[in-house]
Amino acid sequence: MRILSLLLAMLLLAACSTGGPVEVGGITVEAGLRQLADQRGFDYTGHLDKALKGDDASLSEVLKFSTGPDSNAIEGHGLVMQSLLAKLGDELFSQKVSPLSSEEKQRVWASLERTSSASLKNESPMTFMALMPSQAPAEMSGLYIFDDKNSSFRNCAEPAARYLVVDETAGQLGQHYRRLLKFPYPNQPIVVRLKGFVVPYYGGLELPEGKEGFLVVSEVLEAEAKNFRNTCIPYDFWALGTEPFWGAQVSEAEGVIEYRGMDDEGTKFFAYQPPVAEKKTLIYTGINQESGDNIRIAVDSLPCGDGMSERRYKLSVKLTINGKEVNGCGIPYSVAKEMAEN
Repeated sequence: MRILSLLLAMLLLAACSTGGPVEVGGITVEAGLRQLADQRGFDYTGHLDKALKGDDASLSEVLKFSTGPDSNAIEGHGLVMQSLLAKLGDELFSQKVSPLSSEEKQRVWASLERTSSASLKNESPMTFMALMPSQAPAEMSGLYIFDDKNSSFRNCAEPAARYLVVDETAGQLGQHYRRLLKFPYPNQPIVVRLKGFVVPYYGGLELPEGKEGFLVVSEVLEAEAKNFRNTCIPYDFWALGTEPFWGAQVSEAEGVIEYRGMDDEGTKFFAYQPPVAEKKTLIYTGINQESGDNIRIAVDSLPCGDGMSERRYKLSVKLTINGKEVNGCGIPYSVAKEMAEN
């Protein structure tokens, strides 16, 4: 009997040292997480046991623990964070994470988000506020591009920077976008004025390459389709014509040539290409390989009238879209900006 008890003890010891999960105060510590902690000389289960008995120093050590890229440990640590939040409650847990550094808060938030399908903001609002970087919403204007997963924003005040949008307006941004653009082309922007703030992290979301940070939008103040008067990203010129009405934007800064006719279902778009000079005329061309559309825009420094007012412009434009030729006037960004201010 004594030998049998000894064998059982040895089996339990082996299980704890190499095998499955361990229960600590009703919280499961997965094997992969425990093994990673052991490799680093960190007594994860010991600190967790003390934390559950009211030791704040040990609780702080568990909250600060970094799993690194180990996927098994990430999952296990997230489950421990969820269990701690459930045991301590939203108010007390939020108090315990408040003193952490921004980097540590980011890890805790990401751990909670990765192991729960529920929204931290809705389920534990006090913890959400404690983990959110502290920022006051500010008013800003810029170009907004809606996407089911990665909506983006380009601020007028810093047009070179692009931000991943976190919409905290109950979907108003997406609603405005769909209202204004019935048939948008990929990455077609609208102009918005909003309130929000930029943060370096947001839960477990990953920041795509080319984005400067997360823009958390709290309120939409105004949303319009882009036109030559309201867009703040400098463009080469905007062309307008009448009989029939049409408009086109040529923008190296946005990397696009856009054309919209009154009888079209949507905007035709082309990748921006630098113009070719033919004597005193600049020629812009584009071909959309997917749609088969083609465009040619000839710009001359000749006076032009729009046929609707007495205003005179300094550029004349002849545009050919899919073989159809129209005439109009060109408005450089600097001129449009003066018009908007007057």
